[in-house]
Amino acid sequence: MNRFKKCLLALSAMLLAIPPASADWAPSQAEMAVLPAYCAAKFGESQHPEAAKVWRASMGSDFVHVHHYCAGLNFVNRASAMTSQNKDRRGTLEAAVRNFDYMLVHTHPDFYLRPEILMNRGIALSMMNRTGEAVGDLLKSIEADPGQPRAYLALADLYEKQKNRAKALETVTEGLRHNPDTKSLQRRYAELGGKLPYPEPVAAEPAGSSVAKPDDPAAGQGAPAPGVTPPESGPSAEPKIGSPDNPYCRFCPD
Repeated sequence: MNRFKKCLLALSAMLLAIPPASADWAPSQAEMAVLPAYCAAKFGESQHPEAAKVWRASMGSDFVHVHHYCAGLNFVNRASAMTSQNKDRRGTLEAAVRNFDYMLVHTHPDFYLRPEILMNRGIALSMMNRTGEAVGDLLKSIEADPGQPRAYLALADLYEKQKNRAKALETVTEGLRHNPDTKSLQRRYAELGGKLPYPEPVAAEPAGSSVAKPDDPAAGQGAPAPGVTPPESGPSAEPKIGSPDNPYCRFCPD
């Protein structure tokens, strides 16, 4: 395939990712502020080539595609701010899923963001009431990287929605075994009827056996996006109460 055809295919993929109701594919400045730091580096690559260079060295060749993941996260954020009656909500979620699909097709199988991509595609699918597909993605995400508290929370909520409270508790219990200090999992465990003491943590894995993640060249910079919320640890204040209009408030950071 020559270079011209490759460019056409890439352009087609980008155009397909735009929802009919929203021609504004790129995040706004305010939206960018809550996305991971590598998103600003990728979208602003021409204006800030040095930042992009640092992230490219960290992520490898898959950095060339990462704007699709950032767009997917941003579409999920936009949809989360919409009511279920908003006619643009489903198209926005479909755009998120297409961008996550793009990432899973075009990045290497060992790309360190793949478990997060699966998790966020599962969350987007759950918001579209495509429950079976959502459960499948969340299970794959957890299998690939058990250290993702939000994946367990999202999966438990889907099981509870199916009236399978026992399965929801089992999911949160397993999440706590891998993420014992996560306050949101501890709170959900109690809500589902879990008894103290908390589940025994799994034994520490040998070095190098977990999902390999390169060093973050921008550690401490920017605000975390929903898809990259770090595990909570240590003492915390009373949990924030989500908006009654937001059924996904359990996913909010503590």
